Amino acid sequence: MAQKKNGWMISTFVLAGVIIGIGVGIGVSQLSALKNILSKNTQGNVAAGTTTAAATDPGQIPGLNDVVIEPVSAGEHVRGATNPKVTFVEYSDPECPFCKRFHEVLKQLVTAFPNDVQWVYRNFPLDIHPKSPHEIVAMECAAEIGGNEIFWQYLDRLNVITPANNGLDPKELDNIAAFVKLDKSKFSECLKSNKFDAKIAAQTEEAIQNGGDGTPFSIVLAPNGKQYKLKGAVDYQPLANAVQKLLAEGKK
Repeated sequence: MAQKKNGWMISTFVLAGVIIGIGVGIGVSQLSALKNILSKNTQGNVAAGTTTAAATDPGQIPGLNDVVIEPVSAGEHVRGATNPKVTFVEYSDPECPFCKRFHEVLKQLVTAFPNDVQWVYRNFPLDIHPKSPHEIVAMECAAEIGGNEIFWQYLDRLNVITPANNGLDPKELDNIAAFVKLDKSKFSECLKSNKFDAKIAAQTEEAIQNGGDGTPFSIVLAPNGKQYKLKGAVDYQPLANAVQKLLAEGKK
């Protein structure tokens, strides 16, 4: 993965290359509506070699049919609806400040749409955050030892009490483990392992192959098999409005 650089602000949200893919066509009025589904103010950490123009020009972003991700499966980090109509597959970095912000937005979203929205967390550590891989191992250990609910408790706590941009005190990983009542010896042993390296690498590569050049990066799985790409953090209300529109579209 290319070396990453400092944070940035995208001025425009790109919605799946404005939904133009191989064999896919939509009318002008529908296209206009979809282009306005989400906020025009998103923030995130970006990869080197990707200019603002390239990141925000719909003509240069892969389209609808370019999305290829592993299906959501048993054992993944899942929150929200069990039979969702809309799923956010988020690729995230625990040291990314914009990811911390978006984490709270997605928490609010799955609470507001308990029967409709699911949130799937996948790993996308950036090179500019050298402490991220160790934090991700701690998160994965929490899931392995305590299960899905404990994973989310661990991540929620990590998000709240630790600073971003490599400000983590490593001792906090053990403190959070104690806070969520993980077995100390099992957690310590797990934290030393490299058992999650392949998983983390695969999820990172998946994000990159689908156009992810920074964090947070999300693939939105919508009704009727549609898929959208969301780059950066979006505020709650525009995202909630987008979900409502996607749900309404799914009823047509």
